[in-house]
Amino acid sequence: MHKKGIMRQAGPLLVARGAATVLGFGLPLLLVRLLDQTSFGVYKQVWLVATSAFLMLQMGLTASLYYFLPRRDGNGAAYLTQSLASVTVFGALGAFGVYLARFALARHFNTPELAGYAVPMALLAFTLTATTPLEPALLARGQVKLSAATNFVSEIVRVVASIIPLLLGYGLKGFFWAYVAHGVLRCIACVVLLIQTGGPRIDWKLFRGQLAYALPFGAAILFETPQRSLHLWAVGGTVGAAAFAIYSQGCFQIPIVNLLYSPISDVLQVRLNEPGGRGHAVHLFHDANLRLAVILLPFTACMVAAGSLFIPALFTHQYDASIPIFRVAVLSAIMSSLPIDATLRALGQTRYMFNAFFWRLLATAAFVLAGLHFFGMLGAISGHLIAEGVVRTAMLDRIRRELGSKWRDMLPWAELRHVAIASLAGCVPVVVIARYAYSGARPLLALFAAGAAYGVVYLAILAFHPGTGTPVDRLKRMLFGAHDEPLTVAAPEPVPARAA
Repeated sequence: MHKKGIMRQAGPLLVARGAATVLGFGLPLLLVRLLDQTSFGVYKQVWLVATSAFLMLQMGLTASLYYFLPRRDGNGAAYLTQSLASVTVFGALGAFGVYLARFALARHFNTPELAGYAVPMALLAFTLTATTPLEPALLARGQVKLSAATNFVSEIVRVVASIIPLLLGYGLKGFFWAYVAHGVLRCIACVVLLIQTGGPRIDWKLFRGQLAYALPFGAAILFETPQRSLHLWAVGGTVGAAAFAIYSQGCFQIPIVNLLYSPISDVLQVRLNEPGGRGHAVHLFHDANLRLAVILLPFTACMVAAGSLFIPALFTHQYDASIPIFRVAVLSAIMSSLPIDATLRALGQTRYMFNAFFWRLLATAAFVLAGLHFFGMLGAISGHLIAEGVVRTAMLDRIRRELGSKWRDMLPWAELRHVAIASLAGCVPVVVIARYAYSGARPLLALFAAGAAYGVVYLAILAFHPGTGTPVDRLKRMLFGAHDEPLTVAAPEPVPARAA
């Protein structure tokens, strides 16, 4: 039976997250205009603490749903109950730890007032952690549209609820308490989902198997999360809140990366674990990689070329010092074109991921601290990217060996080369526009013009590349992939995680 390509199956998720992103993207733009740099720096510090906690506290239980629920073996209620119960307990413990560490955190960030946000910061960490299985559970059960709609509605409530306290003059505390209220609503939604799936139900034998899969990956996340945010913690410990605001805005993650990477990698993991999924694993990996690369490569090139327009357009000229940091940080989007983590989880390589993340943390610490010492904030983000690139290359090699593929077959090299050429060619008009419009009073208008010029050049090169069909057909095929996947024979079921 033919099945939809990954991009088409992830379509509802992309639409919903895209719509929600439009709202969420405007939040930091509003904050930099309502808050001074010091207050904005405090906001970034609170958010860094809360999100670092929730990413580590899931312990792989949320991600395990993508592995177990697609099997549809009648045990879905048990797996969901066990995940929700576990992340709730871990979230509560983490929140308590955040509260106890409030004064130590304030000293580390050289921001005494940070301790005053301890209660909402701790509750935010709890609600973020306890509700993480909501959308993944729906997606893993095949309810793609419902998962997308839930994510969209949740983001609308979060953004609107957080804006209201700011406009009413309640400041950052009101802002964070609104976030907590949003988290409570998500907790209620999780309870409703659990009841609808036939829970609560715990099967201790299944739970042991779930933990055997999840904990190695969860332990790996204990290394991955500090690794990803170590440069922020390192810089935050050496500068004040205002300078931290400059650095954090330079490291601003444009939502398009997560908007594309998360749904495509999630669908990839589900598809690899479906019956017969292993029979065309390399094809699925090619499909996911190319669908990501065809957007993220030109996006990265455009942002590097238009960085001097992007920062003042979104955050005002007050943050111009963030431009060189942004141009380096945005290069990380290229690495996101490889859905490595999702593929390794689908292959049961959680113990290998634990080892890889451990060594990546050590490499990141060495490169970031050395870069910060010798080259300041720019050296910190550069060191982070160097370590990330080295380890992700090693992880890709592990996937290659697990799939029995050769390097020349592991990636769609010809298509990627064409995308890279088109991406670089599109930078020419952007550089010209940015050079003459940087110091102008309307950087946003210049940014739109640069983006439009880039898009015309990039899409034209893709469309008129030699191939079958009309230029429009070739463009659609490059952006969205083939309509169907090839017919494959049945493949063995996923094997349990094994030692690296």
